[in-house]
This record gives sequence, structure tokens and C-alpha cells, in this order.
Amino acid sequence: MHDPAPVHRMTNTPASYQAGSLIYTRQGLLTLSCWLLWGDFAFYFFEAIFLRFIPIYLKELQASNTLIGIMTGSFAGLVNVLFLPGISKMSDNFRSRLGRRIPFLLVVTPIVVGTLILVGFAPEIGGWIHDRFAIHLPWGISRGVFILGLLSTLIITFHFFNMVLVNGYNWLIRDVVPLKVMARFLAWFRIVGTVSSVIFLWHVFPHLLTHRGIICLTIGVFYLVVFLLMCFKVKEGTYPAPEAGSSHKGIFRLYADYFRECLQVPLYRNFLLTFLLVIVATNCATSFTTLFMKESLGISMDGMGRIFSYTAALSAIVYFPLGWLCDRISPVKVAVGALVGLSLCPLAGYFWVQTKGDYIAYSLMFILPTSAWLLASMAVAMLLFPSEKFGQFSGAMNVFGCGGQIGGNLLIGFIIDFFHNDYRMALLWIALFAGAAVIPMILVIRGWLAHGGPSNYVPPQPVIR
Repeated sequence: MHDPAPVHRMTNTPASYQAGSLIYTRQGLLTLSCWLLWGDFAFYFFEAIFLRFIPIYLKELQASNTLIGIMTGSFAGLVNVLFLPGISKMSDNFRSRLGRRIPFLLVVTPIVVGTLILVGFAPEIGGWIHDRFAIHLPWGISRGVFILGLLSTLIITFHFFNMVLVNGYNWLIRDVVPLKVMARFLAWFRIVGTVSSVIFLWHVFPHLLTHRGIICLTIGVFYLVVFLLMCFKVKEGTYPAPEAGSSHKGIFRLYADYFRECLQVPLYRNFLLTFLLVIVATNCATSFTTLFMKESLGISMDGMGRIFSYTAALSAIVYFPLGWLCDRISPVKVAVGALVGLSLCPLAGYFWVQTKGDYIAYSLMFILPTSAWLLASMAVAMLLFPSEKFGQFSGAMNVFGCGGQIGGNLLIGFIIDFFHNDYRMALLWIALFAGAAVIPMILVIRGWLAHGGPSNYVPPQPVIR
């Protein structure tokens, strides 16, 4: 691919910042950041609909709890496990005039937006189709079941294409943002995402059930315009030649090589294990910590909403100093400290939290290591993994994380049932798995230092024979 003439490509000056073949001045870097963060603002607004509204939407259509769990969680994880290995390697090896990430975003963004808009009008569309073609439908499918089936199909479609979009956007950030300022950029990334989510929850979410169609249409069009504009304004640089013979491998060989490469180097293997354990610790416990608030402590929905708002506001405040700290002492070290906090805070909470006030104090303390881990883990991935295979290794984090989440959800549910709905056990679960994650993360530090450390780190390359 020839080197495009990016808007942000600058001549080398004393105040320059480099990401691969791209070189930025301070002004160019600021322009790049504005476009990426503007896209991020629209992205979080868009994502909030599926994260917060779809479970309620499905329940309104009389979906079972099992179907809600499958559509909102299990299926998204399964899509990542099945398809992300192949797509990540395809993107890493793709070359075009526009780069290796942006072409994927340009293709899937309109499809994802179209799916969201159809989701907003699914009852009307499904009802119209059923009323006109009911006589031709098998097994006498009712109107409600047909609408629910259509909505489920649209959600499945969304999960697949959104998986490509979410990961492609993260891979693009790694390719165009200089590592020198990556942690601070990721801090702003988190701040903007938090602000976007709060605006959505405060101004849009309360009206979704009554105005879902027009809201989905408006947000979809807004997202499409902003994200495509970002794709045309942000330019990728040049890349090394793709991996030889990668396009001629069969599907089984492709997947076998994918997992072999991801797990061959101990440094990467230990980080992927750390990430998996933290996903199991935190994501699998989320539903049950919410039930602990409601069922065990008697906190109302309004009270829970206020607690969520307090923690979101605090996270937005601490992200930037955490980003500065990651750039100052290395995100690898910040990640270890975050894991210690992720283990000790819920362990203390298990014995200490008895009232709503206790839980508010616990939540405000727990959000500090949580925010530190979210930011540091992203920065560690950007730092450790080789740039030419970043999509593959970054995708592996989701693949292993989703696999762990599927198994972890089953296990924690069994444990809570075994202890007769003692939701306090969720805090002990977090402490146990977060504490276990400290061990492989310490091994990550040792491996990172062995390969050059803060000044001379060179990502080790897996060798496949």
C-alpha cells in the first residue's frame, strides 16, 4: 500500500510524536485526538442502547429470562470466540490505500447502524409482516412470537457486525496513536465514554420505551455521520508486508495457528491469563452485586441509580491522573497495584458492608482500582503486543475473556444457589479471582523487564513452524 497523505502527517520536529510511519506535531496530535474522541463519544452513546435498553425491551415483548441472558450476554461472547480469531488475523494482514483497519470500519458501520434502526422499529415491522403473511408461516406462529423472533435475529446480526466494529476501532487506536502518550489518550477515552453514557442515561434512557423508534433512528444517523467522518479524517500510515501465505491457510489451520501464536510466548500467555481471571472476577459478579444491593441491603432502584452515578462521576475524575501515572511509571506496574486493590476492597467489603451507607463507601473505594485496571490493562496491551499482530493479540483478550465469562457465569450462579441466595458471596468471588490474577501479572512484569523493560522493550515474536 502506498503511504497516504494523512491530515496528521507532519515533518519531524523536536516536538514530534511518532506512531509507526506517522509523525505528529502537538497540533496534529491534538487534531487526531479530537477526531478519535468525537468518534468515541458517538460510539458510547450508540452502545448504551444495547447495554441498558435491550434487556428491558425484550422483557416488554414477553421474552423469557433465559432468552434475555442469551441475547444480551452469552451470544455476544460466543460470537467473539468463534469469529474474532479469523477476523483479527484478516485485518492484521489486510493492505489497502486506506489502511488495514478503516476499510473494515467503513463496511460494517452502515450495517450496524441499519440494524439498530430496524431494532427500534421491530414490533411495527414484525407486526406488518405477520399480518400480511401469517397464512404462509409454519406452525401457526403468533404475532408476538414472530416479532420476538425478528428482534432476536436483528440482535444476533448486531452482535456479529458490532464485534468487528468495536475491535477494529481499538486496533485503529493502537496503529495511529503514539505509545508515548497512549495512557493519557486512553484516560480521555474513558472520560469521554463516561460522559457520553451519563448523558444518555440522564436524558435519553427514560424515554426509550415510549419513543424507541425515533430515538434509535436519531442516534443511528448521528453515529453514522460522526463515525464515518472520523474514518475519513483519521489516516493510517504504512505497514510491513503481510504474513506470507496467510491467505492460503484452511480454516482449521488458521485457528490452530492463531491460538498457538497467542499462547506460545510466556509474556503474552501470562497477560491473557491475567485478563481472563479479571473478567471472571468482575464481569461474572456484576449481576449478583446488583442483587446484593437490592435483595440483601434493601437499596431501592432510585438508590442504586444514585450510587451508579456517584461511581461514574468519580471514575471520570480519576481517569486522567491515572493516565498520567501510567505514562510516568509504566502501566504494567499500575496494573499490579490495581489488581491488589481489586482483591482487597471486596474482601474487606464482604465482612464490613452491612448498610446502604457502607455500600456507598465501598463502591467509591472499589471504583479506584477498577478504573486503574480498566485503563492500565488497555495501555499494557498497547505496549506489550507487537504492532504488526496487534489485532490478533488484542482480539485474543476478548476471545479468552468471553470464554472465561461463559464458564464463570455458570459457576457463580451455581455457588449462589448452593449458598441459598447469599449474594454477599459475589464480593468473595471478586476477591478470590482478582487475587489469583496478581500472580500471572507479576510474571508479566518479569517477562517485560527481560525483553527490555521501560526503555528498550522489543515485543517477542511467536514462531510457527
